[in-house]
Amino acid sequence: MKTEEQKLSLAVLIVLYRKTSQDSIALQSLLAQQALLHDEGIDLQLYVWNNSPGVAQPCPGVRWFEADNQRLSVIYNQVAKEAFASGVELFMISDDDTNYSTIRLSSCLAQIGQVRSAPEGEQVGVFMPRLVSHGQLVSPGQRWLFMGRLTPDVAPGLVASKNLLGINSGLIFTRECFQRMRPFYDERLRFYATDTDFFIRYEGYFPKACVLDVEIDHDLSEHSADTPARALFRFEEMIHGLRISFHSHSLLQRGLLDLYLVYAAIRKAVAYRSPAFVKALFTQGRAVK
Repeated sequence: MKTEEQKLSLAVLIVLYRKTSQDSIALQSLLAQQALLHDEGIDLQLYVWNNSPGVAQPCPGVRWFEADNQRLSVIYNQVAKEAFASGVELFMISDDDTNYSTIRLSSCLAQIGQVRSAPEGEQVGVFMPRLVSHGQLVSPGQRWLFMGRLTPDVAPGLVASKNLLGINSGLIFTRECFQRMRPFYDERLRFYATDTDFFIRYEGYFPKACVLDVEIDHDLSEHSADTPARALFRFEEMIHGLRISFHSHSLLQRGLLDLYLVYAAIRKAVAYRSPAFVKALFTQGRAVK
């Protein structure tokens, strides 16, 4: 059990995309807490990965990385490795538009410390905030086979990891989670479906996760209007990710997945009046292999 002098240290990664440092509510709201946490004896290390070089410039108080539209899975793995090597005990990832201004990270760390010092603490490798978008709870959620569904409410505390889903932004991982899960994030995945794949594999390593007693505002891209090109990109990413995640599952599950993807492709092709969605079933199938 940790003493007051041995408070938890936390590294947070914010991925910027087509946004300046000043325009990222995630970065600015965390920078505002950094000095306060320091006064409480908590070491908050901020890492920024600028995934669209030329848009944002390095700012003081953070460790800065850049690459042109690098895969999120690669970013998460690389920075997590460096952060844990530096000695932190916990690692958190964040989108650039998640707002932390209404929460106290010190309270989250206190909750995490209590869970980790309890007998069931070893069964937990990830801590999850409750994310809300436009007044609706969007994470954590549940999975039925390959389909995710929202839940109207999730009580804080320990939850079973089986069929659990969560959005990447705001997840806090333990060192044990990073060490056990190989890979931490599957680097065959690019952008979408990285979180779904993580939780599908997570349940094979840890029987439980912990939902923190905190609610965070998150700008969910699914609630934004898609152009046909953007909708196609998202659909291609979904096909690519789900086929990787279920590649080693039963023949029945893979068959049901293929039927579902055909149904989804036809619906989108009709909605957007474009056969490209049906074509994506074949192009993304070759990409997985």
